[in-house]
Amino acid sequence: MKRALQPMATPLSRRSREGTESSALLGVRHVLRNGWLIAAVGCAIAIFAIAVALSVKPVYESNILIQITRNAPPSADVQTETPAITEIEILRSRSILARVVNALHLDIAVEPTLFPVVGAFIARSNPGLSEPGLFGVGGYVWGNEQVRVDTFNVPDALLDQPFNLVVSGPDSYTLSQQEAGIRLHGKVGQRLHARLLAGPLDILVAHIHARPGAAFTLYRSRQGQAVDRLQRSLAIAEKGRLSNVIGVSLQGARPELVSRILNEIGDQYIQQQTTQKNDEVKNQLVFYDQQVAQAQRRIHELDARLDELLQQHGASDLSEDARILAQQSLVLQAELTAKEQQKIALSSRVGDRHPDMLVVTRHIASIRGDLADIEARRKGFGAAQQEILAVNRDKLAHSQMSFELLNTRHKLDALMLSNHVNVRVVDRAQIPLQSVTLGLPVMLVLACLLGLAGGVGASVLKNALVRRKHRGGAAWAVRRLAIGTQAPLDEGNIDPQDAAPPIAEQGEGAVSTARREAPAVPGHGKGSADAARGGAPTTTVQE
Repeated sequence: MKRALQPMATPLSRRSREGTESSALLGVRHVLRNGWLIAAVGCAIAIFAIAVALSVKPVYESNILIQITRNAPPSADVQTETPAITEIEILRSRSILARVVNALHLDIAVEPTLFPVVGAFIARSNPGLSEPGLFGVGGYVWGNEQVRVDTFNVPDALLDQPFNLVVSGPDSYTLSQQEAGIRLHGKVGQRLHARLLAGPLDILVAHIHARPGAAFTLYRSRQGQAVDRLQRSLAIAEKGRLSNVIGVSLQGARPELVSRILNEIGDQYIQQQTTQKNDEVKNQLVFYDQQVAQAQRRIHELDARLDELLQQHGASDLSEDARILAQQSLVLQAELTAKEQQKIALSSRVGDRHPDMLVVTRHIASIRGDLADIEARRKGFGAAQQEILAVNRDKLAHSQMSFELLNTRHKLDALMLSNHVNVRVVDRAQIPLQSVTLGLPVMLVLACLLGLAGGVGASVLKNALVRRKHRGGAAWAVRRLAIGTQAPLDEGNIDPQDAAPPIAEQGEGAVSTARREAPAVPGHGKGSADAARGGAPTTTVQE
């Protein structure tokens, strides 16, 4: 039995594959049958996508690298944050970006008036100047027209409102604002001032690179809004963990402006670091100058006290005077000893009132007086010497401190002159040449593919709707045939909601499909056929 069934496996699998392939081919034919629908929907989607691709401006990206040099922390085990985290927040701070906005006038937007859809693409493709307008009307520009506005101050009520600037001559322009009823005429390079009902208006057009008739749109925004936009558009991150190298990137539609903004951020950051370092050095210099002045003042006070002590004791050098007094005291003591011995020798020969005895006695008294004076002076010199030693010690300490302070100050002067900072720009921003967005050829190909996919999808959707409609008609026909085999179609046994739509509306295909798909009821074949022909059904009762 297995041998008899085994040869049938190959024909059955072949039939199933052939059936699958035929079903796939049939589905493709059904989809391609709606050729006009595919072409219409595909062209509409492709045209819309191409228009969007032509109107979208390419986005360029540039970046800079900043290196931070720090001394190693005292303990490598305890380190809560890296220096780069602090510097990243400083780079993103308003103190840096506000100066960038003011330097590059980023709160002033000047945009040329371009023709819708294709104007931007044509202007990017034309590097020179163009003839403004479309057939002389509209002021549209088609080339590399530019206007540089250095000053544009408007009242608060006119902030973020569009102003129209039309080039009226080689060095003249017209500024207008329809809603506010403003119309002013100005010259290039000259400040234009006007007093409006809402407040004063100032504008300075520095340069115009366009032919007469070219139109531009001006916007003046708040400085805070421009800074916020710049903060959101900047991408700042550390390159690698604990590398102390910060990368700053920016994307924009104007590659020259993108590189200028990044380089200005780097310059302002370095300038702020230099200014901060100089301020710190200046503060330290002021402190050291004060300390040096105090040390010098103290040294002068000690010199004055030393001179005062010397003048009090009538000596220029107390140590030398004390030595001399000691020698004099020794001489006088020796002389006193000799006189006393002489007096003892005389006392054995003469009386106390003898002239020689009186002379010796007077000499002894004089010598003792001199010794008393010398001893008194020596005692005064001892106290003075102690004070002089203390004064000299203070003078030496203040002299050394003043010397060290002066050395430190000289080092700070050298540091300030060198402008040494702990950050530097490793890579400056270059003007990007390639956009980070998809190129125009790729976008056109994607637009065509999107149109083709949309057309095929529309064809599939149409076939699905038609198939669903036919299946609905066939279902109604089958239900009517089934009802016809059970009871005649009258108002008594069929609800109005169960009544099938007229067969004429369903078409012959639905009836034939219903006949093919109608289930065979045992003993009711003839009745079903009669019901299909509209006749009375026949019912067979089996006991």
